[in-house]
Amino acid sequence: MEKSGGERLREIATVLASYGFGYLYRTKFKNANQKQDAVSLRKAFEELGSSFIKIGQIISTRPDLLPQDYIDELSKLQDNVPPFPFSDIQRIFKEEFGEEIKMVFDQIEEIPLASASIAQVHRARMKNGEEVIVKVQRPDIEENLLRDIALFSRILSLAPNTIKDLISDSDLALKEIEEATKIELDFRNEATALLKFKVFNRELESVGVPNLVIAYVSKRVLVEEYIEGIKILNLPKLEKEGYIKKDIAEKLIVCFFSQVFKDGYFHGDPHPGNILIRDKKIVFIDFGIMGELAVGNKESLIKLLKAIVFNDVDLVMNILLKIGVTKERINQYEFYEDLNYFFETYLTASYQQINMSTLFSDILEVTQKHRIIIPTDFTMLVKSMGMLEGILAELDPEINVLKVANLYLQASDDLSLYDSISKEKLAITSYKLSKDIIGFPNQLRQLLTNANSGRAKLHIELVDADNKWKGLNKMVNRLVFALIIAALILSSAIIVAMAESSSVSVIGIVIFLGAGLMGIWLLISIIRSGTL
Repeated sequence: MEKSGGERLREIATVLASYGFGYLYRTKFKNANQKQDAVSLRKAFEELGSSFIKIGQIISTRPDLLPQDYIDELSKLQDNVPPFPFSDIQRIFKEEFGEEIKMVFDQIEEIPLASASIAQVHRARMKNGEEVIVKVQRPDIEENLLRDIALFSRILSLAPNTIKDLISDSDLALKEIEEATKIELDFRNEATALLKFKVFNRELESVGVPNLVIAYVSKRVLVEEYIEGIKILNLPKLEKEGYIKKDIAEKLIVCFFSQVFKDGYFHGDPHPGNILIRDKKIVFIDFGIMGELAVGNKESLIKLLKAIVFNDVDLVMNILLKIGVTKERINQYEFYEDLNYFFETYLTASYQQINMSTLFSDILEVTQKHRIIIPTDFTMLVKSMGMLEGILAELDPEINVLKVANLYLQASDDLSLYDSISKEKLAITSYKLSKDIIGFPNQLRQLLTNANSGRAKLHIELVDADNKWKGLNKMVNRLVFALIIAALILSSAIIVAMAESSSVSVIGIVIFLGAGLMGIWLLISIIRSGTL
């Protein structure tokens, strides 16, 4: 018997309370043991049934919403849901297409291949002999799932303000989850995603996509080609069939980067069960969750990679502030300091040793701390990348995703990262030196901007203030003088390089010599002052 909204609300609250989450609606204090809280939340969701299992799975794709312990636990939620009767399959099929299921299929297995929280999958054979799968939505799942999301949102809305430390902007988060759920509950969207993915990847010989049976696609039913392949992590069978694990790993990651950087459209749920190997192709299945990078976000992602490689904390911060959404004033000084600390502690190793998904997950933790909401396409990318790196670690433990990203983007002329440690350091040093020389005016402008935004700090010791100010004044004068000399040297070099007549070249040389003499005079004065 179906529960009313009030009964279900009480059930949800009772189950959450029984697992130690009474603080959500009773008190201002929460359990200090976050790791145990994460395990308890997973168990509570499992007890609350298929709707909450699906809610938990969706939340686990959003590392920006919860601390990593919660994301890791919710990722363990499995769709071990009891199957619903085959009679419901027959009824729903007829309601969708007006035909008896046995009139369409020569044979259909009544025992499902899989039974998940959203749908059930049966293997079948068409009248023309084509082997297919029939995916049918669970009865009443849309009504139950959307109801449970609304009830969970209501519980969170009644929670004390301290719950904001747990979920970033819970109202917005659950609204986004609701919208994503509505998309997934309409199988026509999945069919469109499959066709779009196939078009984007048609030139990649190593990628395969199932064929759709267009005539039998509706909101609650989806019929597509059955793929008789080898699961990508069935390593003994892959080796027996002559496949080379390293080759599969390289093709998989290049394929993924093609999806991200070229198409901006990637598989949002690339777990091992959704990737098969057949006829020397990597075949993707289940297109219920897809990620799509907006054009501006795709460009920002490439810039973010570049900023990370060049250790440009300012650029990383500016990109994150540009793509993120904030509902309150950000303390840019503290945000910068957190990012800078992250770079100093995390990026000391060679870029070849960095785990890419962990890198971006850690950056998301910094943005979460400052309550900066990052677009869902970015967060889904981080989650997908994490799944993929787990597969790659099994196929080829030596492969490095960031290094392959380097090679892919070099070939695409989008970005140049650096291969070896020596090249990397030389290139980065050269880049920074030229940027510092040519871009000093921009750095001065950045200093003023930082001062205006409250991120610049100037510490002056006021002991013996008069002498201190005289020394500071002298230092500033010398700095200005040095800048003028540098500007004269640069301008003279430009004049000589661009000159079309010897008289103009002479002017440039005179300016250069004059600047040189002033530089020597400045150096002598500094030496005489005894402060060199």
